[in-house]
Amino acid sequence: MALPEPNFTADSLLRAIVEGSTDAIISMNLRGTITSWNKSAERLFGHTAEEAIGKPITILIPSDRLSEEPQILEKIRHGGRVEHFETVRKSKSGALLQIELTISPIVDSKGVVVGASKIAHDIGDRVRYEKARTLLSAIVDSSEDAIISKDLNGIITSWNVGAERLFGYQEAEAIGQPVTILIPPNHLDEEPEIIARIRAGERVDHFETVRRAKTGELLDISLTISPIRDAKGRVVGASKIARDIRERKRIDTDIRRANRDLEQFAFSASHDLQEPLRTIVNYSQLLERQFKSTLDPMAVRYLGHIESGAIRMDRLIRDLLAYTQVSTAQEPEGLVNANVAFAKAMENLEISVGEGPVKVTRGELHDVSLSETHLVQLFQNLLGNAFKYRVLDRVPEVHVSSAARGGFIEFSVKDNGIGIACEYTETIFDLFKRLHTNEEYAGTGIGLALCRRIVERYSGKIWVDSVAGSGSTFHFTIRS
Repeated sequence: MALPEPNFTADSLLRAIVEGSTDAIISMNLRGTITSWNKSAERLFGHTAEEAIGKPITILIPSDRLSEEPQILEKIRHGGRVEHFETVRKSKSGALLQIELTISPIVDSKGVVVGASKIAHDIGDRVRYEKARTLLSAIVDSSEDAIISKDLNGIITSWNVGAERLFGYQEAEAIGQPVTILIPPNHLDEEPEIIARIRAGERVDHFETVRRAKTGELLDISLTISPIRDAKGRVVGASKIARDIRERKRIDTDIRRANRDLEQFAFSASHDLQEPLRTIVNYSQLLERQFKSTLDPMAVRYLGHIESGAIRMDRLIRDLLAYTQVSTAQEPEGLVNANVAFAKAMENLEISVGEGPVKVTRGELHDVSLSETHLVQLFQNLLGNAFKYRVLDRVPEVHVSSAARGGFIEFSVKDNGIGIACEYTETIFDLFKRLHTNEEYAGTGIGLALCRRIVERYSGKIWVDSVAGSGSTFHFTIRS
């Protein structure tokens, strides 16, 4: 059985094509008046056909682009065609649209040009992408760091100016080569591990290693490596940012050497100073005992000042020695029982506790990874301060607790002492910072500075919450 012939005309077919197009298709006469308007024009510009037909085409043109239209119409009148003209047009809402225009003349049955047909294609996404890509390229090219991309076979696919400066290879020399040209033989095992992590969609952050320049020079670098994905989200390669850390490593080495020298000097000086101080104390005491009956009260008082000054100096030297030795203490081999460290601190403070009634309580304390000596020092200094800075007519009450918070253990030492004014809650951790005279409260101004030095050595923090007259709560964190 024969199928019936399709019942449509050329005009109906054309209308179907125009209405089905994803591009805006608009026609206008030579006066610039809109004569047709398809559904995609409505979607792109926001005007309905009823709103647009009969209106001048300039309703779509920003004021700074109005000069374009007479030039386009002049070309159309002469039978010319405008191909892929990128410009800006305006929607009903006033939003500016990046579009590409293709404009053709409309001729009547006699071949006379009577109007123009415009096809407007939205290129906003493409323009934004190209701008972003241009900006990214500028950032990559101007970066001081080497930025390199490679495929999953380890073949270099891009190479910026920073990579040329760092490794010595020009872009043409590097692209297409295996990334192993940069890796010393004793570090080649790193690359398969990195590729495996990238294939799994992981990122490698601040990986410090050694790479090799074109000259053979070995370079200390820090690598940050990210997966590159295609449009479907599949990992197809990796982007590497390589930062030269040779200068930083040199400075770190110089600082470590200077710190070792300083610690050695402090250790030697403390021992050298302690002997004459002991001599001063001993002879002051001998003078007082043997000649007290022949000395007038003023001389006896002077001897007392000499003795107390020497004792304070000895305490200061010992505290300074403890401060400088924080970074040289033995590394912890495992978790430390904080309850045991607390008990040892209380034993060391037995004399201070014996000076008057105190009430000390604690919760069950978490184990932490640090030197037990350091944890004892922390508890001893903070508890000692709580006993020392007491309100005269109030029994000192101290409570020690701990809690796990985001990969750290936070310890708290809460007291009911004299408190600290808010303007001093930061500065009290500075070396030699004291808020009271020796006549009011004895001390060297090193205890809290020592606490901060210990805590920061283990990547923690120390701070205080306090109100003058209402007690203080010292907090410190140690990585769990």
